[in-house]
Amino acid sequence: MSSEPPRYAVRLRNRRVQREMDALPAPDHRRVIAALHALAGNPRPSGSKKLYDNVYRVRAGSYRVIYFIDESNHRIEVGGVLRRSEKTYRGLEDLFDP
Repeated sequence: MSSEPPRYAVRLRNRRVQREMDALPAPDHRRVIAALHALAGNPRPSGSKKLYDNVYRVRAGSYRVIYFIDESNHRIEVGGVLRRSEKTYRGLEDLFDP
């Protein structure tokens, strides 16, 4: 196990994302937290998928973590933690509006 500090800071983009996290069942919450910790060390793990520009998604059980990689500031902004459905990927651009 490596003791080097994370390369990227991971932050939730807004309070809506925090509410999404708070509403997760305990097992799914642990999976999502583990995925966020892993993103700090490697923002493009195997299994991640580029959605557009610097916006990616990673799977955490039946949930999808949608995030933006800010290379210049070494930061990952989580725009959504969504259960996989037909609506999951609609309106992604709105998640990262200023």
